[in-house]
Amino acid sequence: MNLYNSLSRFYDLENADFVEDLDFWVGLAKDSGGPVLELGCGSGRVTQQIARAGVNIVGLDNSEPMLALARAKLNRKPELAARATLVHGDMTNFDLSSLFTVHCSLIICPFNTFMHLTTTAEQLALLTCARRHLNPGGMLVLDLTNPAPAYVDTNESLTLERTFRDDENNLTIQQFATTRVDRTAQIAHILWQYDALAADGAVKRTLVPLTLRYTFPAEMSLLLERTGFRLAHLYGDYDESALTDESERMIVVAEAI
Repeated sequence: MNLYNSLSRFYDLENADFVEDLDFWVGLAKDSGGPVLELGCGSGRVTQQIARAGVNIVGLDNSEPMLALARAKLNRKPELAARATLVHGDMTNFDLSSLFTVHCSLIICPFNTFMHLTTTAEQLALLTCARRHLNPGGMLVLDLTNPAPAYVDTNESLTLERTFRDDENNLTIQQFATTRVDRTAQIAHILWQYDALAADGAVKRTLVPLTLRYTFPAEMSLLLERTGFRLAHLYGDYDESALTDESERMIVVAEAI
């Protein structure tokens, strides 16, 4: 079962305050002139902001419940829905050329989406599909967790990540996580635990396991070279500062060649 089918009821609630990357993505989209392809668009958190900026965008995701959330947001404003097309599909095997009158000028893969690809074969498949949709000079931008800090932190205990409200159902939700990093395999095994607390004290627990793969800069450069890209920039944050060992993010900017 797609893990985001389980997460869809929590996703927008827990990420409501996460806005620090939006100016970065919107700026890239406006500079590109469009059209933009977003891989792993989820509930449309980034998609709707790019559409709001007047840029045409296609969003691809493999979770129908998440796409339903995205459609609901876009449909509340017809001018946004007119600029955004949502597609259910696999980001390692897609052909969306029929949706573009010209090739994409920009393909984006925000906030750890690329990390869901846990094998080199899957990573190469996504990059190959992305390259087919870009003309030479087109850009691909991936936003990943920087592996350097993760390899230092060895805490595997249950940790309270955040507490948020589901006002529609009068619930307080606590999100916990445990993380175990297999450094040899470059894999993080994460278990998210959502405890929904009702006003009468009843608790309903939802467990969502996921697996993410860390990719190091030199490895990423080789993956890009194999699939028709060159590594243009490595940023450590959305302000386009340089990547360092202390950076939380690793933002990869690649140019199609």
